[in-house]
Amino acid sequence: MTELATRPAGGTVSVIQETALELASAHRIATAIVSTQFAPAHFRGKPDDGAAAIMYGAAIGLDPLAALQNIYVIGGKPALYARTMVAVVMSHGHNIWTEGEPADTAVTVCGQRKGSDKVERITWTVERARKAGYTNNKKYDTDPQAMLYARASGDVARRIAPDALLGMAYTVEELQVQQAVEEPALQAPAARADRLLAAIAPAAPQVAPEPEAQPVTPEPVEGEQGAIWPDVAQPGGA
Repeated sequence: MTELATRPAGGTVSVIQETALELASAHRIATAIVSTQFAPAHFRGKPDDGAAAIMYGAAIGLDPLAALQNIYVIGGKPALYARTMVAVVMSHGHNIWTEGEPADTAVTVCGQRKGSDKVERITWTVERARKAGYTNNKKYDTDPQAMLYARASGDVARRIAPDALLGMAYTVEELQVQQAVEEPALQAPAARADRLLAAIAPAAPQVAPEPEAQPVTPEPVEGEQGAIWPDVAQPGGA
């Protein structure tokens, strides 16, 4: 049971009021931290987001600094690094370990909930990661063993102790891959729309240039003395 689950329903201070007080305190802490180099880039200058992360971290047993360092938000979805998930789960008395010798091609992680005889065993291979689309992350080329361990240990942690993690659905490693896949997909419709509009837009009408004005020779004016030419255009004049 988490502290959140065991709070009394009644009392002089309601759960909502208590949460509001905790949020105010978390916001003061976040404001002091997010302007420093201790804050990760995704929380830098964002005290509201930082306060929410601190609140979530407190619910799963992380102090404010640990919460800001380990909780990540992508597309409104909170996530923990796999190693932090393992630490939180083990702090509740559950057990997680690696089976056999990890390799660059496959990693097996086991877990056992406190008080249970059942052992959860999950293996992630490079081939499985490739089929799931995770190898788009370049870290699978540079450090495949660490990435495979993150996938397997995150799965085990959520499987044996979802209550300790408040049902968190994602690891940071998963959301980073998901974000890499979604961003080009979001940009593609806009690019296609631009191409479509360019294809169906009517061509600009071709406007012929106006002919150059030609000088006009004035006609003589008939007078009593014969033809009178205007001063400005007399034939042979200077």
